[in-house]
Amino acid sequence: MIKNKPLGKIISTISNKGGVGKTISSIEMANLLGKARKKVLLIDTDLNTGDISIKLKLRNDLTLLDFFEKKEKSLTGLIKRIHHFDLIPGAGGNFKFANINYVQKLKFIRAFKEVSQNYDYTILDLGAGIDRVTLDFALSADYTTIVTTPEDIQTGYGCAKAVAERLNENEIRLSEKSRDHVRIHQFAPFFIFNKSKQNVANSIFSGVRRAAEVTRSNDGVQIKPRFLGNVPADYKLVGRSYSEYHTPISEAYPTSEMAKCYKEIAEFFLGLETNNEIGYKYKKSPLEKIMSLFKNEEESIPELT
Repeated sequence: MIKNKPLGKIISTISNKGGVGKTISSIEMANLLGKARKKVLLIDTDLNTGDISIKLKLRNDLTLLDFFEKKEKSLTGLIKRIHHFDLIPGAGGNFKFANINYVQKLKFIRAFKEVSQNYDYTILDLGAGIDRVTLDFALSADYTTIVTTPEDIQTGYGCAKAVAERLNENEIRLSEKSRDHVRIHQFAPFFIFNKSKQNVANSIFSGVRRAAEVTRSNDGVQIKPRFLGNVPADYKLVGRSYSEYHTPISEAYPTSEMAKCYKEIAEFFLGLETNNEIGYKYKKSPLEKIMSLFKNEEESIPELT
């Protein structure tokens, strides 16, 4: 029997501030895609608190910090199985992903490309903020997902603008390196509205689309936001699931309204497998383009061990 080749798709989740439900969204997407019999890897890039491990009450012998400190040579050695997905845990410490140096960044990109090819979906749970390292890894994904709430929509849209500006910078650099490079003039992030009813989320998203049209630029990158879904607020359910049981909502309360909303989000990504209109159409994947930005510099850097 011939096994199907993994899809190798990358999803990044990002936000401009903490407390909007980004990490819970990442956990729920990973678990539900796994329940749909997809091979899923979730990577927690939080090297300061390791929020995923806290929420799921995990004790980790190895974390992503060990990779950067050269205690573990590969990302594969960090993987552990949780519920319906694999996890590379973050860590509790003073080291921040945003502060990784050039060599560490290049090393992670190489290892990340290798490990992601073994999965249908790799989800990067990126730390809150819009530093350049976070933005570059958000852009390494096939699908960039911005998590926000009705109260934080200004920072949510600000996050989209920051990623688009970084994409424009990267596209200019790529054009300077190669005359054959075909520039991207559009950034189409997905928006998840947490703590929001559907009618409220739809109304706010209409405002986001209008704002994107107003700020349209002929020279830069046009933001084309896409609505991914909304998740209603249920603080008691979140508290019981993650503070008491330390289990994804989709496991502890699979028939809840929150679980149903997260399932719809996961099913949307599953639907993209056969949707040619939204599939990535360029010769190079987003991750390959990020890697190619460092091609010239890479030649002067010795092979990492």
